[in-house]
Amino acid sequence: MSRLLGDRAAHTVLVQNRETTRDAEGGRVTLPVGERIEVRCLSEPVREWSAAEESQALGIQVTNMLVIRSRTWPGDINSHVIFDGGVYETVGVPQHFKLSRKTSHWRVTVKWIGKDGG
Repeated sequence: MSRLLGDRAAHTVLVQNRETTRDAEGGRVTLPVGERIEVRCLSEPVREWSAAEESQALGIQVTNMLVIRSRTWPGDINSHVIFDGGVYETVGVPQHFKLSRKTSHWRVTVKWIGKDGG
């Protein structure tokens, strides 16, 4: 597992940390914090969640989810992940598996929310 998730991992994602604050009217606003952080990882589609549904009000809505596994994870539940030109939001809390030093890794589930604007 350690070789697959280390420097030789098959994929690279960018993690954009974000924090929630209050705006002038007291409403919650989530804003980016700092620079995007590069993370080597393995990315796998979650097949049972990849679907498209049509809504009369919103048109076709795509649901596309990925599982990301990496040795380190700089993000939290508010972080966005940029991968293959798309932006993904974190679904649930990133999970840290501390089985042993060699197999310790993070598992993060993310959901596609749109294209990366920069």
